[in-house]
Amino acid sequence: MTEKSLSTSKIKNSMKALFNKLWLIGVAGFLASCSLQSNNLPNATGRQGEIIVVIDRALWTGACGDSIRQYLACPVDGLSAYEPLFTLLQQQELRGTTQNARNLLIVNIDPASQKSSLGHQNDAYAKGQLAFNITAPNADSVIACVNRCKDLLAERFLTKDRNEYIDYYEKVANTTFSQKAQEKFQVSITIPREYSLAVEKNDFLWFTREEKDMIMGVLIWKEPYTSTEQLTEGQLLTKMDAMCKKYITGKMPNSYMATVRNIPAYEDALEIDLSPAVKRFTNHEVYTVQLNGLWQMENEPMGGPYVSLSIIDAQRNQIVTGMGFVFFPRKDKRNYVRMLEAILYTMKPI
Repeated sequence: MTEKSLSTSKIKNSMKALFNKLWLIGVAGFLASCSLQSNNLPNATGRQGEIIVVIDRALWTGACGDSIRQYLACPVDGLSAYEPLFTLLQQQELRGTTQNARNLLIVNIDPASQKSSLGHQNDAYAKGQLAFNITAPNADSVIACVNRCKDLLAERFLTKDRNEYIDYYEKVANTTFSQKAQEKFQVSITIPREYSLAVEKNDFLWFTREEKDMIMGVLIWKEPYTSTEQLTEGQLLTKMDAMCKKYITGKMPNSYMATVRNIPAYEDALEIDLSPAVKRFTNHEVYTVQLNGLWQMENEPMGGPYVSLSIIDAQRNQIVTGMGFVFFPRKDKRNYVRMLEAILYTMKPI
C-alpha cells in the first residue's frame, strides 16, 4: 500500500469514527428529549372504566353513536342490574382536561380518506393514557370500523384498566397472605394489604375486605385434576357451591353461600342474562376458565356478583380456583368486580 493510499484510508476511518460518534450523540439526544417530553406530560385523569369519546355531537346522537354504545356500553356479564361495559362521556373537541383522560376514543371524519382506519397511541397527551383514533370518510365507514374492531377496542381498554389495578396491588401487597397461598396451593397471587384473613383451612383460604356496607372476599381452593370434565361450567359451579356451603356461612341458621344458576334474561330492552358467563383463555401461559355470575345466601337476604378463575397446574396435576365476591346493596358493583378480577389474574402456579 502506498503512502498516499494509507493516508486516504486513515482519513476515511477517521471520518467514519467521527460519523459514528455524532450518530450516537444524536440518538442519545433524541432519546433524552423523548424521555424529557414523557416526564413533562401530566398524569392521566378520569375513573376506571370510563372512556372519553371525542366525536361530533350530530354523529354521537345518530347511528354512529348508537354503534359505539352498542358495543362499548353493553350490559356487563354477571351483574343483577344494568351497568355498562364502559361509562362513555362524549366531548365535541379534544382540548383542555379532555386531553388528559385516561381512556380516549377519537372519531374523525375526513372525506379525503379512502377508507376507515384505526390507530392507537400510549401516553399521547398524558402519562398512563390509551388513545384510539378512528379516521373515516363518512359515518357509515365509522360504523363499519367499530363493528370490525369492537372486540379489540373493548379488550384493550379492559386490559389497561386491569393492569393498572394489578400494578397498584403489587405495590401494596400483603406478603404474608401471598406466602400462605403459595404454601397451601403452590400458586403465586397478590393479596392487597387492605384485606384480612377470615378463614384458613388445609384446603381453603378466605381473605376479606369490609368497609361500612361493603364486603369483598377472595376465596382460594384446589382439587386433584383427573378429567377435562372438571372444567365444564356445571362441574366448576358444583365444586364452588360445595366449598362455599362448607366455609361461607351466614348469621341465620342453615345460611350459606350458593351460586345462582339458569335465570332467564329479563324481557326488556336491555335483555340482561343473569346466568353465569364463561370465558376460556390462557393467562400466564396457563389454561384458565373464568366464570362471572351471581351468588346468594340461602336462608338469608344477601347476594351479589362473583368472578372466579380456575387454572390447571399441570406440573402437580391439580386445579386451583380463586373466587372473588362483592356484597354492596343498592350500589354499582362493576368496578369492584374488576378489582377482584385483577387480583385473580395475578394467580399462577409457582
